[in-house]
Amino acid sequence: MSKIYLSVIIFIVNLNFYSNLYSSDQDYCVGYLEEVYWSLDPIEEIEIRDQIILFFNENFEGAKALNYDLYYDSLSKQFLTDLSDVDVSQYKKVNYPNFEIIVLDAYINLFKGDGTNYCPAFWNDCSEESLNSFFQASEDFSKTWSGEENALNFLNDHFLGHHCTMYFDKSIDQGIFISDLNILIRELTKQQ
Repeated sequence: MSKIYLSVIIFIVNLNFYSNLYSSDQDYCVGYLEEVYWSLDPIEEIEIRDQIILFFNENFEGAKALNYDLYYDSLSKQFLTDLSDVDVSQYKKVNYPNFEIIVLDAYINLFKGDGTNYCPAFWNDCSEESLNSFFQASEDFSKTWSGEENALNFLNDHFLGHHCTMYFDKSIDQGIFISDLNILIRELTKQQ
């Protein structure tokens, strides 16, 4: 009887350890991918953006199929999820190239979890450990990022092979992506 009890205790301790390890890594990668996205997204130089798109096409399976034109309704602060019988000229057209879709999708899915806890992305119910992991990622990113003119060097030297890329989805459904993006927008624009 004591061997069974000891085995159960060991199993629970290991489960807690690996659960905390995953949670800490999840918090870290939310912070890291947030930094990556907000550093790549504002790059307007067409040549650099094209190089980033090519980099993702060459290094991440399924990236070539990802280039979405989405339509934003500024009244509802949401992207349209159903375009049938809709006059899209009434809405703002926004293009999301592969790198934005891939990074945002992983970022959103990491913080979305079960849909109730957005920590640390939106500071809900954050533990100190969660916040420390999140900010450690920001610090690690800032040590490797040296500006948009060096974006390709960053991607090749620091991003490719980074452990947070393991959260990238190889097949991203446009409808699910739009719904998830709307969750992000709703959370970012909600009144505190």
